[in-house]
Amino acid sequence: MLFRLLGWLLALFFVLVITAVAAFFIGYQRTDIPRVNEDFRANATVVTYADGKYQLGSFYEQNRKSVLLREVPKHVQDAVIAAEDRSFWTNPGISLAGTARAALAIARGKQLQGGSTITQQYVKVMYLTQERTMSRKLDELFIATKVSRTQDKTTILENYLNTIYFGEGAYGIRAAGQVYFGVDHPTDLTVPQAAYLATVLNNPTWFDSDNPAAARRTLSRYRYVLHGMAELSTITAADEAQYRKSLPVLKKRPKGNRYAGPTGYLLDLARRELAQYGFDADRLTGGGLRVITTFDRGLQQRAVAAVAAGYPMGSTSVQVALASVRPGTGEVVALVGGRDYLKSQQNWATTKAPPGTLLRPFALADGTTGKDLDRQYFDLVDARQGELISKAAEAAGIPRIPKADRAAPGLGPDPLASPLDLAGAYATFIADGRWVRPHVIKEVRDSHGKVLWAADKLRPVQALHSEAAQGIDDVLMGGKGTSATGLSIEKRQFNRKCRCKRYRGARDTLASWWVGYTPELSTAVLYRAGKAGESDLGPYGDGKGFGSDGWPAATWSAYAHQVVARAR
Repeated sequence: MLFRLLGWLLALFFVLVITAVAAFFIGYQRTDIPRVNEDFRANATVVTYADGKYQLGSFYEQNRKSVLLREVPKHVQDAVIAAEDRSFWTNPGISLAGTARAALAIARGKQLQGGSTITQQYVKVMYLTQERTMSRKLDELFIATKVSRTQDKTTILENYLNTIYFGEGAYGIRAAGQVYFGVDHPTDLTVPQAAYLATVLNNPTWFDSDNPAAARRTLSRYRYVLHGMAELSTITAADEAQYRKSLPVLKKRPKGNRYAGPTGYLLDLARRELAQYGFDADRLTGGGLRVITTFDRGLQQRAVAAVAAGYPMGSTSVQVALASVRPGTGEVVALVGGRDYLKSQQNWATTKAPPGTLLRPFALADGTTGKDLDRQYFDLVDARQGELISKAAEAAGIPRIPKADRAAPGLGPDPLASPLDLAGAYATFIADGRWVRPHVIKEVRDSHGKVLWAADKLRPVQALHSEAAQGIDDVLMGGKGTSATGLSIEKRQFNRKCRCKRYRGARDTLASWWVGYTPELSTAVLYRAGKAGESDLGPYGDGKGFGSDGWPAATWSAYAHQVVARAR
């Protein structure tokens, strides 16, 4: 019986194999190599405000400069091959394993994965659309097979090197060298520079040099490329050991004027969020998409004006940020991350800062009533139940609080939350405890109007019990308010049982906040000083230094003066 069952299983296996092979050859015979995809080269992705009418900007910045393969040094060619397709010179142009992984991902309901050969990547760019579907993946497989049979490998590699996207608007190896290193021609690229370019082409958004969080993963990928070059005997083991120590120094070309002023921070946020939804950089810069953001044009203009008024006498040492979120939806309707994105890519609206007393309302998350807010907070801290405060804050969107700060969150000098984090967290108090991740993308459509992504995919989470949220709202309405300046060091010194880290210069005011919400808007304003935000804002309480809460309160009021204030 067992042998009969094994025989049936073996027969079934061969039938499946034969069916798959037959299906492949039928698909292969019926697929023709299409014309070059000129639309992909020409169509810009337009980004609009929430009304879908007024344009915020675009992601169109294509820079193409072709070069013959014989003009590209071997170490530059090998860097790309080591990064993307080490069997390029011998494979049939396709990766069945990579395609199988993509099919498995789709079957599990996940985003279509990579694993493509250089030939497949070239085909995707030059002959197909950028949509991520299984049918498009099968077309890629068939066309890549035909291209591999009708074009020699040197032609494919030359075309690939002249069309692949390296980020920063650079299409092709020559433009990439100019954009990242100021090197006019690939012949002048060093081995480390070539390895770096081969690193970022894999995913320009994931390995974005403007994102500090990408530094470690970029170095890891860079070392992977160098190791591959050593395996290809392009460089020696000694060369690899020398080059792998650090990334080469970048000499990046300034960004286009599309990113000038405060608008640049909005476009950058939109670009980063779209990457989370599977819209790669090459698709954004040439896919002809229409992106509708959550930014309200009128509120954004009001926010920019309010923040601009918060820079007295043209001060350049003070950083002012504002983030405004719509309760119940998580829509970011206005955000100011800095003065000019072209001059500094540091987005102060998404950068963590010491929150001071602003995490204390979460001490009431268990529904406790009849107690003063500070009293409830310190009772929990003294009873070594500060973990409850941390968990409640994190449930409302505050990033994971480090272990050293969880016992008494907000008392130490550590940066724990950004203005955007706090605006989103405080929105739960007026939304019956519901939290929706703050987001800036409302909808994405293709060039034919088909909806590719919509914010209704984001579901509310019950972060706090409805009764607890109402109780916190009542306390904030009737209490002294929720403004916070500095680190509340005096309170920390009175609380001898608090196991907080000692901090020199504890009386420096590192962050001055004002957070307030209404049924329509939850808005956080932050003042910091110095290039890194670690300088003293000035004395608190005299109304003169930026450490006084009068400054962020005035900025908040200038932004929200047409909305009935509900919180302090």
